[in-house]
Amino acid sequence: LKPMQQQQGRIQGKTLIITGPGSGIGKETALLFAEEGAQLVLVDIKEDGLQQLAAKIRRSGGCCEIVSGDVSQRKTSEIAVETAIKAFGKLDIIFNNAGIMPIGDILDFPEEMWDEVMGVNLKAIFLMCKAAIPELLKSGGGSIINTSSVMATLTEPGYAAYTASKAGIIGLTKEIAVSYAERGIRCNAICPGWVETDINLKLAESMGGIDKLYPIIKQQQPLGR
Repeated sequence: LKPMQQQQGRIQGKTLIITGPGSGIGKETALLFAEEGAQLVLVDIKEDGLQQLAAKIRRSGGCCEIVSGDVSQRKTSEIAVETAIKAFGKLDIIFNNAGIMPIGDILDFPEEMWDEVMGVNLKAIFLMCKAAIPELLKSGGGSIINTSSVMATLTEPGYAAYTASKAGIIGLTKEIAVSYAERGIRCNAICPGWVETDINLKLAESMGGIDKLYPIIKQQQPLGR
């Protein structure tokens, strides 16, 4: 890979929607893309986090708008796309990153929670793509990035809903990719392993603390980190 300083500006002037930017991967992506000159629409259910992130981006000279809403609801994706077009006149990139990870044995897992996981992790991507693809086509194409997980193919006990949703993201990503490749839209999934985000730190605390969990994580990684 080229040094980061040689990559800056690749997305200068591009309009980007990010879901789940309140923390973790979404937040760091938003800050980096703003630094590289993108125009951002930030979508999250937690308005306080959105306001703080937007203020930080604007103080640094970046351009962003915020949409507070539940990504599993169709109206949220429609408002996000409308906001992008109204504020910036076009849409180039979608980063479907919002996700939740409740844990529980399938025999005890509430049906309502299963539906919530599927709604936030998987249905939300369908809804955002449905709203955004027409605008990407108007721009001559674009890029869709969906956050899946290594848990889509390698899982552990207690992650039935999360694993199923993340595996579904890979299937949906493939279908969108082959459906729109000839019309200039790229669709890819990223599959992170362990990343030190809020959601994983809470998981670590429930398992005895990060100090106890890190040796186990490192042992599972060929690179040892």
